[in-house]
Amino acid sequence: MSDIFREVEEDVRREQAKKLWDRYGIYVIGAAVLIVAITAGYRGWEWYTAKKAAESGAEYYAAMQLAREGNVDEARVAFDALAAKGGGVGTLASLRAAAAMAQSGDREGAVAEFDAIANRSGVQADLRNVARVRAAYVLLDMNDRAGVEQHVADLADSGSVWRASARELLGLAAYQDGDIETATARFEELLADSDTPSDMRARAQLMVSLIAADRPSAASASDSAEEASTPETEAAEPASADESSTQSGTADTQ
Repeated sequence: MSDIFREVEEDVRREQAKKLWDRYGIYVIGAAVLIVAITAGYRGWEWYTAKKAAESGAEYYAAMQLAREGNVDEARVAFDALAAKGGGVGTLASLRAAAAMAQSGDREGAVAEFDAIANRSGVQADLRNVARVRAAYVLLDMNDRAGVEQHVADLADSGSVWRASARELLGLAAYQDGDIETATARFEELLADSDTPSDMRARAQLMVSLIAADRPSAASASDSAEEASTPETEAAEPASADESSTQSGTADTQ
């Protein structure tokens, strides 16, 4: 008797399952197909993105090779083409294109390009600061102290990761301008900062030593000038006295 009830229950369950499948089966199939499609699309997008990144990387490397070999004009064309594509590699290409402009002698154009990158929306803050520092180096070559200060003065603060480069640039710009006190202060800031890179620390020490060596020379030259002027004056006075005595003797003889 129990077997009959069990069979009836199984028939009822099968009937209910069939009704549910007939009603919702199409949605289950659709959901499964959608999941497969999304997964396949995501994997396809990953493959496409990796492929384009590899192509851009190869093009960037080729442009770098042109620049290293001295083909500046060709390198600029290649970097400009990459920059037009945008993205991270595009920003790096823009930086390299600006550097190639400076190398070819177009310093004003290079500074303008670096400034455009620094002011471009969507560019990472670190890359914008790279553009500002690179522009400041070009301006340093142009002996434009005001331009250097405008680009990196705020990066010299103690909390900035770019403070070492900024302080070196500001110190060199001040030294070029003859502002020895400011230059010394900037180089000493580099020496006092434990995070200053070793090569930059060595350059700062060299500049401090050079400035210190120049100062005694200038003081010695000033002292020598004063000492040289004093004997001439003293020698002139006896000469005048001798001339007076000679003139007096001549008058008596007459």
